[in-house]
This record gives sequence, C-alpha cells and structure tokens, in this order.
Amino acid sequence: MVVWRTPPVGSYKINTDGCVKDGFVSGGCIIRDHAGYCIRAFSASYGPCFILEAELRAILDGLLLARGLGISAIWLEADSTLAIHCITKGGGPWSIQGILRQIRDFICFDRDTVSHIYREGNQVADSLASEGWDHQRYQEYGPLDLPRQIRALVQIDRYGLPSFRGL
Repeated sequence: MVVWRTPPVGSYKINTDGCVKDGFVSGGCIIRDHAGYCIRAFSASYGPCFILEAELRAILDGLLLARGLGISAIWLEADSTLAIHCITKGGGPWSIQGILRQIRDFICFDRDTVSHIYREGNQVADSLASEGWDHQRYQEYGPLDLPRQIRALVQIDRYGLPSFRGL
C-alpha cells in the first residue's frame, strides 16, 4: 500500500514527475498545502531530452513556481530515485549539473525535506506530466482549473486512500 501524506502545517508539498513518450519528454507538478488542497499545478513539454533531465526540470520548475507564490518551507517529493539521489547526494552526468545547481540553490536542507515516493503515490504529478506531453506546451492550473480526472486524484490523496503496488 502506498499513501500520499500531507506536509506539516506551515509547509507545502511539491510533487513532480517526468514522462517520456515517442522520444519527447514532459513534466508535471502540483503544490499542495497541509490539508492536501491544490495551491497551483503545471504541466510542461520539454521536447527531446533524457528522462532524468525531464524529472529534474519538472522539479526546478516546481521550485520556481513555489518561489513565485512566496512559498519557502517545502517538502519536495518525486518518484525518480535517481533524481532524488542526485539532489541529495550529488553526482550524475555533467549535462544535468547546471539544473542540479539551480535546484540546490532553492532548497534549504535544514528546513526543507526531499524524498522519494513510489509512482503509485505520485499519480497526480504523473497525470500532469502526461498532460504536458498531450498538449505540448506549458500549462498552469489553479485548483479549479485542473482536469476532472486529476481533481479526482487530488481528492483521493486528501482522503488518505491508498494505492497498491504490484497488483
């Protein structure tokens, strides 16, 4: 069982994901408050690049969106163990080092949390990443602008309903 967890009161959770189809990649992100309500979300097309770069670009774009909203205390969560490892431990190919440097400039490891979540618990960001591939542009959403199926996934997370791995 995988359950999406709300962030502590006073902080915000940023869930991100990358998606690759037919050689083109996209990303998605949702920012939620301590009650699990959507504050803002986006889907974006990144064109041709590696999936790790798409994962990191979605994370960076999510952090930029949060900063633009005045959000500072964050819990960043993604389903790419490699992306999380590169952020927290360093390393990775030279082609992503610029993106990693920008991400690390946003994160205060004394205050913020960076963690992995299984894909089954990251369905909202996964769906947003697929939306980015479908419409091939950057699209920002408010809580009421989210596509219906994504709003339903946000509600499932808010109620703490589990998803199951390996079924």
